[in-house]
Amino acid sequence: MPTHVRRQKLLLAALAGAAFAALGVTLASAHATAMSGDPADLLTSAKTLAPLKAGLGYQASTFPLPLRFTASDSSWLGAQYETTSHGRPAFGWVVLARPPLAKPRGLIAIETAYGPTPSVAATLSGLRYGGSTPPESHVGGIEFGKPMPVRIGRYSGQQFDGQVWGKFGHAFRPFSPHIRGPSSPPDTSYLHKGEAFRFVVLDVKGKTVVLSLESLGLPAEQFPRFLTSARRLLNSLSFPA
Repeated sequence: MPTHVRRQKLLLAALAGAAFAALGVTLASAHATAMSGDPADLLTSAKTLAPLKAGLGYQASTFPLPLRFTASDSSWLGAQYETTSHGRPAFGWVVLARPPLAKPRGLIAIETAYGPTPSVAATLSGLRYGGSTPPESHVGGIEFGKPMPVRIGRYSGQQFDGQVWGKFGHAFRPFSPHIRGPSSPPDTSYLHKGEAFRFVVLDVKGKTVVLSLESLGLPAEQFPRFLTSARRLLNSLSFPA
């Protein structure tokens, strides 16, 4: 199944019954974890998300790096999953979004590879492959802002903003070569026409981690407010040894 199709299924939470079952399990696990003081493990699912509890610490045990954060408020949903290549795990993902569950509004995707990763500079180049195509162009496309230094917690890197204009959307491949093939590489994320975005590329102990902040379902004018709330959550992001 192409990666962008799998990702779309996650965002739409197509299996409502499974979602409610996962919700019950996740809330029970979170309650038990809160009692013990250990971080709760995010729901492992590529099909749905589960509500997060304000002030509770979470971890992603399937992510290629140890990853922890604290939910800044109760209006976040989350899950973790992996995508594969040739039957083996290739990339780990953490997805955080604003409700409603059936149609999230605003999304953060955190991604890195289980194997070696390119440098921050090379990954940034992969994300910006092809350059900007202004909206007045007859082919439409995408517009990239200028990269600038950024720091998330203890980790430094680069970030840039942009917006998708083309009617066919845009596929981002931060790690895989941009070669046409029969299917999307397992690190592909797909944004639709009209979506605003911010990519943050971090150096985490020599490994490159990509954060994609997307306006998914939000009007463009509401995206800056989403970025502010997302930053509050991401300020707690850590990758402990």
